[in-house]
Amino acid sequence: MRKLLYTLVSMLTIPVAFGAAAQAKPDLIVSRVDITRDATGHFVQKVSVTVTNGCLETIAGVSHVLITFKQNEQPDAKAIYFVGNTVKALKGGESQTQAFEVSTEKIGFGRYVFVRVDPYRKIAEASEDNNWRSLFPDGAGTVLSQAQCAP
Repeated sequence: MRKLLYTLVSMLTIPVAFGAAAQAKPDLIVSRVDITRDATGHFVQKVSVTVTNGCLETIAGVSHVLITFKQNEQPDAKAIYFVGNTVKALKGGESQTQAFEVSTEKIGFGRYVFVRVDPYRKIAEASEDNNWRSLFPDGAGTVLSQAQCAP
């Protein structure tokens, strides 16, 4: 009887274990960043950020987006201001856009802007290296193909 019970439990749990291991992972990317100048044209008024789950047939759990304004693009450059917010769970191909009002900070237009989604690496992704986008200079992580999303 024990042998039969062990066999039945094994038959039920092995496919579940393999199925979980074979699932595609999501890939969160900062797909767009837009900056609006204030009325004088010298300062940043608003930053809009779009985060996308680039891997179809997946779901990325709740995450976070973080915007950092810095003096320049050097890795050790002084940060001027940080702002961020929660990103809802995103199905594959789904996006969320958020706008951040920063006019009271008087950040000069043209400062280096670095945006990262999932900065604390809470979401297990197909790629952890492409969760960013920058402005001044413009740059972005490499977007994965759907084949790269597969396990």
